[in-house]
Amino acid sequence: MTRPLSLKQTLANRLNALRSTGPRSSGGKQRSSQNARTHGLSKVGTHPTAEMAEAIERRTTTWKADYRPEGEAQIWAFAQLVAESVRLDACNARILAAREEHALRASELWDDDRAAEAAQVAATLARQPDRIQPILLQTKHGVRWLLDRWAEVADSLTTRQGWTPAAWSTMLDLLGLPIDARDGLGPWDLAPDDSGPGPGLALVAEAVAALRDRLETVLDTRDDRARLDAELGLNAEDPAPIRLLERYAADARRRFSSFLNELRRLQSLPAAAPAPSSPPGPRPCRPPLRNEPIAPEPAARNEPIGGGGNAQRPPEGKAHSPGARYAFAPATHAHPDSEEPIGPESAARNEPIGPESAPRSPHITPAAPPVRNIPAAAAPVPITNRRARRARAAAARRK
Repeated sequence: MTRPLSLKQTLANRLNALRSTGPRSSGGKQRSSQNARTHGLSKVGTHPTAEMAEAIERRTTTWKADYRPEGEAQIWAFAQLVAESVRLDACNARILAAREEHALRASELWDDDRAAEAAQVAATLARQPDRIQPILLQTKHGVRWLLDRWAEVADSLTTRQGWTPAAWSTMLDLLGLPIDARDGLGPWDLAPDDSGPGPGLALVAEAVAALRDRLETVLDTRDDRARLDAELGLNAEDPAPIRLLERYAADARRRFSSFLNELRRLQSLPAAAPAPSSPPGPRPCRPPLRNEPIAPEPAARNEPIGGGGNAQRPPEGKAHSPGARYAFAPATHAHPDSEEPIGPESAARNEPIGPESAPRSPHITPAAPPVRNIPAAAAPVPITNRRARRARAAAARRK
């Protein structure tokens, strides 16, 4: 038995631990960072193993002609796709190797492994007998463990000529009696008139006979079938290491599909249009809408407005026609805030100016404004409403 350390030794050990700084070289730090690595298949990571890095580089060169990634985004998705494919292959290879090893071990060490599992379960029998004893009854090697304990109880009864507290407690554990139900029970309950080993030996013989009958009728055949399935790799339940590798493989398969779909999505996008080499030109003019008045071309700055010109008026008493030409109503360039009249009262929209629509203001003499030499097909339509005339006057002042 190891003696406990004294306070002086404990303090010395802790001071020595404070002086330890671990590896200092870059190579030592790299090796120590991989101490907890078992196979490196939980994820690819930034530092894959040398074998995996070589496989990734080789597969990247092989698959690049098939997937043809272009651009940074496609190249990144392709690199992740390749890495996950290598990880998936490594997981599958590990799973096959682990199952092969498990089958070989079943043919060589089946009884030893099952006996060790039964002993591990039975280690807690004294604390929870009502829960552990039924579990031991389900397997061949668990029943064998119970038979060995019954043999120890029988040997104690024969050697010591009666029950001991340890033997009595063990017997109750083997029967699966709960701890809280043992109060007041003792060997005297078996046979009040016989305090020798006789009643105890009869109980042991009855329990051993029941367990042996269970082995011969059920458990031996079931154990033989389980061993044959394990040797063929047809286990009903895989060991924990193989189940862990299965989860890693499923994750790699899922990530591979995700990156493959992302690469296909990026490749299906239309190519971006090349940037223009010269600045864009002026914005094209919007064609006029139907029944929209076309603003006339403004007169030159030093061109007289009144009197002259070859403006034409529609003949009096003649109905309005779409192709008729109209004379522009005169406009006075006055300040918007002044009280001087801007121009004559205009007629209704699209109504030709005739004698009945003459200006009423006595201060302004109507005169036909000059019309520039515009071809007949491009002659402007007169603007006869007041808001349009004001907008035209304001545009002329800004020039």
